[in-house]
Amino acid sequence: MKTNIDEIRAVAQDLISILQKEKTLIRINTNDALIIGDTHGDVDTTVDGLGYGSDIYVFLGDYVDRGPYQIENIVELMHAKVEEPSKIILLRGNHETPSMNFGYGFYDVVSRRFGRGAYGIFAEVFAHLPLACIINDRMLLLHGGIPDNITRIEEIESIKRPEEEVTDPVAFQILWNDPTYYVDEFSSSPRGVGAKLFGRKALIRFLQTNNLEILIRAHEPVSKGYEYMFDKKLLTIFSCRYYGIKPCAARIKNNSINIQYL
Repeated sequence: MKTNIDEIRAVAQDLISILQKEKTLIRINTNDALIIGDTHGDVDTTVDGLGYGSDIYVFLGDYVDRGPYQIENIVELMHAKVEEPSKIILLRGNHETPSMNFGYGFYDVVSRRFGRGAYGIFAEVFAHLPLACIINDRMLLLHGGIPDNITRIEEIESIKRPEEEVTDPVAFQILWNDPTYYVDEFSSSPRGVGAKLFGRKALIRFLQTNNLEILIRAHEPVSKGYEYMFDKKLLTIFSCRYYGIKPCAARIKNNSINIQYL
């Protein structure tokens, strides 16, 4: 794996050229996809996932911060995307932003290894990452949750990229929102200003309006590595072993979802 900063910069530029051609909302059709949640510097899980043998791989964001191999993890994913751009989909998580990277470790890790100016290489990549993916017109994949300020899924397509610090309110909620059993609709989130909690009624309405069957997201550690909610209309996947959780993925095979441990 290349960890020389000049080589990383070259890979980043190749990757940005690819990401610029991708839409903010990606639509794919496949009989075999592997969905991987937060990895947070868990490069072993990333490598294991990429070796699984699926036709398509969708990573749901949060590649850096917290874990011990943050640079290795994101560089592994950058290489994978450049080498097989149609096979690898990298979505953005809330930790692919400068405000989180300054507070949770990635900026410091990069600065110590390569110097303070190097972080901008990664920040530019993060700014170009798409926000959501729809598989087989049935399954919506994103990092956090549905936003309260849109009705139609097509509205995600109009979100402008690149944006290093996410200020668009729809994009912000996609990265930050969480499901809850305690409200039916939307409410404020303990995560802070701009983030929301959403309930069963809000999710079901959004899915029905857009002819979708399920939301698959990441963003929260769950004890088994996965958790269904709302009569299996929502699935949370978490893939980082450093939380004391066995890394988990969801395999989509002929429109069926199977839980896989990595």
